[in-house]
Order: sequence, then structure tokens, then C-alpha cells
Amino acid sequence: MEIVNKSFIFENIPNKISSHSVSLCKVSNTEILAFWFSGTWEGEKDVDIFFSRYNIIKDKWSKPKILIHDPFRSLGNTIPIVFDETLRLYYCAMEGKDWTESSLWYIESYDKGFTWSKSRAFSPHEDSLLFGTKILPLEDGRYVFPLYNEKLWVSTPYITSNILANEWQKIGEIRTEKGNIQQDMVELNKHIFSLLRTRDGFVYKTIYDFESGQWTEPVSIGIPNPNSRIALEKISNILICCCNPIGLNKENLTTDPRKLSNIEESFWGKREKLSIFVSSDEGNTWNEEIILEESKDKEYSYPWFQIIDETKIMTAYTYERQKIAYAIIKI
Repeated sequence: MEIVNKSFIFENIPNKISSHSVSLCKVSNTEILAFWFSGTWEGEKDVDIFFSRYNIIKDKWSKPKILIHDPFRSLGNTIPIVFDETLRLYYCAMEGKDWTESSLWYIESYDKGFTWSKSRAFSPHEDSLLFGTKILPLEDGRYVFPLYNEKLWVSTPYITSNILANEWQKIGEIRTEKGNIQQDMVELNKHIFSLLRTRDGFVYKTIYDFESGQWTEPVSIGIPNPNSRIALEKISNILICCCNPIGLNKENLTTDPRKLSNIEESFWGKREKLSIFVSSDEGNTWNEEIILEESKDKEYSYPWFQIIDETKIMTAYTYERQKIAYAIIKI
């Protein structure tokens, strides 16, 4: 495994000093779209959703453009999905003081992202739900949406056999001792293999069995997690994870996070390292293959994977909360 190209989607966006939370979607054999939010800072009213178009052949990104502007709300995480001839983009909008008070929306394109519909409300069956990782297409034609409740810090995935109509049904709740959100998934041996962002100090895994309709008890995979989003993908029989392999703040290494009643953000180590891990035994053991970024007191976070073909994968991620970086990795 090696990096064949690594750069930035853009150098700067005028009047938008902060950029974060990228998502990727391959819309044709030659194009990938990237979506993210930019503004003064996450949560401010001037935060808009931007996008850029990547030409796989030319290895070139288009100039970033505003896709969604809302004068009354700060905009957040985006989740693109392609089905039939439709490209749908889900996104979050902050309604109150933070992301626990949000509304969910989506827009659609029928020409690979050149023109878009008006925003429509997306209303799952319960309140306080958010999203932050990819929708998983299953081999049987169904889709799994990894929603979560950030008030309760519980993952609440949904499934549908009719994505066109947005008819989703909940398939259980996933809990860890201190809470988890933003699970990422792949289909593995007719099960759903999932990794979880947690406040328990490590990346956890859980597996969904369709026959029993149950998720296994989440367990650590041994990779530290500083309460930060992870990315998971599968190529052939190889599982690939991108994450910040940092757990506790170095000043708190003697403290067990599981014994704390309240975990403050400052308790966690900084997101100053971003690595690629690989598993060849169905997620039982993981090896660090590539260090994408590592620099003291800088932030590299919120990775997302997009498979280019059976030999290459793209990852994109937040770089210092200022830019969106990307890397092409040869498997």
C-alpha cells in the first residue's frame, strides 16, 4: 500500500477561513464529487456547504462553489448517495445552540451534480438524530443509514428497501459505556461490519446479523480514538480504516476514561496524527500501514473514503480546519 498522490482540493476560499467535514461520492467512471462546509467557524451563521468536482483522469479539482446557503442556519455534515439515476445529498442545519438542536434536509440531482432540486425536509421517526458517515448499499438492494443521537450518544442505524421514497426503519441501538456516534460500515460475509467513534477511548467494532436482527456487543479493536470520526471501507477481502490513533490527553494517561462520570473535550488527545490501518482477517487485528499526517498541535480529522477502482482508493479529510486535503492510495 502506498500514496501515489497527496494534495489539497483548494488553497483557500475567499471570506471562508475555516473548512471541515468532507464527504465524497463517485458519480461516474471519471468523476468524484466532494462536499464540505466552510465559513468563519463551525456553528456560525455564515457557514455554507461547498462542493468541488474531481476529474480522475486529469487528477484535477474544479474551483469550489457554494452549493447550499441558508441565511438563518449554520450548515453541517453532508452525506451523498447515488441510486438509479439520482444523486441525493443529505445535510444538517443547526437550529439552536449546537448540533443537538438540528434539522435534517436533502437535495437531489439528476445530472450528476450539475443542477439540483430545492431543499426538502428529511424526517426520520425520532427527534435529535444526526448523520456523519456514508450510507451503505447492500448486495440485496437495500441501504443502511448510520444515524445517531448526539444528545444520548447512541448510534441508531436505519435500513430501507425503498430509498427513493425515504422510507427508513430503525435496526436497533448501539451503546457503549461512555457513548458512541458516527459509525461507519461495510458489508462482510452477509453481515454488517461496523466501526464506532466513541468516548470510551478506543475505536469499537460491532457486527449486525440479519437472521437474529441484532448487533453484537461493541468491543475495542485496540486503536485509540480521541472522540473523532473514523472512515471504513472494504476492497476485496481487505478492510481499511482511517482514523486519529490518539486516545487520552498525554497529561491524563494515568486516568481511566471508563471511570469518569463526565468526559470533557480537553481530556482527549489532539487530532494531530491521521493514519491508515488495514485488516486482512475480517477486522480481528489491525496494522498501521500509512501515516497520512503527523505534526504536533495541528489538526487532521474527519476522513472519508471513496473507492476509485479495485486498485486505488481516495481519502479526503480536514486539514487544520482551514483546507480539505486528499490522498490517492494504491492498494
